Amino acid sequence: MNSKKPVEMALVGAGARGELNLATLVKKHPGLMKFTAVAEMDDMRRELFRKKFGIEKKNAFRDWRELFEKPRVASAVVNALPCRMHYESTVAALRKGFHVFLEKPMALNPGEALRLMQLAEQCDLQFFVSLQSRYNKIYTRMRRLYDDGVAGRLMNIDCAENIGYWHFIMSYVRGIHHRSDLSHSFVMAKGVHDIDLISWFAGAKAKSVASFGGLGFFNSDNAPEGAPERCTDGCPIADSCEFSAIKQFVDPGRPDIPLSLFSGMSLQAAADVVLNPRFRTLASVISRDTSKENVMRLLRESDHGKCVFRADNDVVDHQTVSIEFENGVVASFQLSAFSLIWERTLNLHGTRGEIRSADFTGRLETRTFNPGRVTKERIRYHGIIHGGGDEMILVDFAQALQEKRKGQSLAGARSALESHLICFAAEDARLRGKVVDMDAFRKAAEKEAASKSE
Repeated sequence: MNSKKPVEMALVGAGARGELNLATLVKKHPGLMKFTAVAEMDDMRRELFRKKFGIEKKNAFRDWRELFEKPRVASAVVNALPCRMHYESTVAALRKGFHVFLEKPMALNPGEALRLMQLAEQCDLQFFVSLQSRYNKIYTRMRRLYDDGVAGRLMNIDCAENIGYWHFIMSYVRGIHHRSDLSHSFVMAKGVHDIDLISWFAGAKAKSVASFGGLGFFNSDNAPEGAPERCTDGCPIADSCEFSAIKQFVDPGRPDIPLSLFSGMSLQAAADVVLNPRFRTLASVISRDTSKENVMRLLRESDHGKCVFRADNDVVDHQTVSIEFENGVVASFQLSAFSLIWERTLNLHGTRGEIRSADFTGRLETRTFNPGRVTKERIRYHGIIHGGGDEMILVDFAQALQEKRKGQSLAGARSALESHLICFAAEDARLRGKVVDMDAFRKAAEKEAASKSE
């Protein structure tokens, strides 16, 4: 039994990710962690969160700056603000003496990401970055197999983030990440989780990075003849369009995915959908009020109702990244909007065998050489909380604080920094059409970080 006091936390940003995905999991561990403060600019979200977690009114702030100007009302901050606010708010939190759990990405550029890690180490504070895939059950199992030598010496890694067409158009064509100048590149906004897994298994720093890709389909060149600006404006192909906003958010309001593909989902995932109506419709992503009247109003007024071929998005819809590591391991990573389900495949190729996985359908397979042997396992997946990773990374963060742990943790900023640098380099390589030398790239980041510490 844990006799220590629960870690007191302040949530900064009570949006969908902060409140729905992370804070709900904190509530499952009352003896380990609890929220004592919240900073959220939306009045309704802030008040709902305050009541849900029993936070005193004096500890509910509209602006994160106000929270950090006051005497500390918690020992740690869970920072789930929009990407563009991560650097400034995290610098303020660390300088105030808060331990920090930060949503990815760390910052908007390599120098800022490096500076955050340096500042946390200078202040002797725990700094976790929410790259929760290392805690995902299927990958912890892969790691045990790999560490046991099943595949032998690792030579190649191939990984693919098949994001699902419905997720891509919801988040990267019509949604919060639709423009890289307002959020991040596709490879950073989504691919950083995959790059982090690749880096973890490779076990070395990246030596060189190349990348190719672009916005090849979701642009005006592919707009059907007569397609209006919005799906609510009487589109002539509304009945046959796979990307209709009305189909996505209203009728039926969820992806049309065959039930057979859900066989790999855990029973807890099914229970969460049943017990939480917000998980039953994609409309919950754009509004708490999921009534048809309100959702239709939003489709007429917001970006979520725009035709996918006439939106002002600029994020790539397909990309490949090639990485050479200093220990000779090479990796390929595919990022694609064109898949039915949101599923990552990750395969390790070694001198004695292979370890292959697909997370959504829960498939894990080892194939060993001479004698050839195939072993199959099923690791049930909980997509809402990233295979259990969201919960376990928060638990690890709180335990690190309770135990006054020193040194690096699995999701510590130093390991997260390497994954971020690879993503920054990949986008640089794609835009310039050049192979990026990572030693030179890191030196440039160090110079930029030094300018921010002055």
